[in-house]
Amino acid sequence: MTQPPANRRTLFRDVAIGQRFYDPISAEYFVKQDEMLAAMVTGIGDGSVPDEFEADDVVGIDL
Repeated sequence: MTQPPANRRTLFRDVAIGQRFYDPISAEYFVKQDEMLAAMVTGIGDGSVPDEFEADDVVGIDL
């Protein structure tokens, strides 16, 4: 099983709009679109379908 690159844990609310982040629940990368939505850009995601996140969801930012 492939491990994601080392990352720093943060909250979804602290991710900048347009920034790429790692979601440990889905084990995929997303790009934040606004204060509640992000689009998956790895796996089956092509960045076109938004997914809802909570402000206090823990995510990772690659180091």
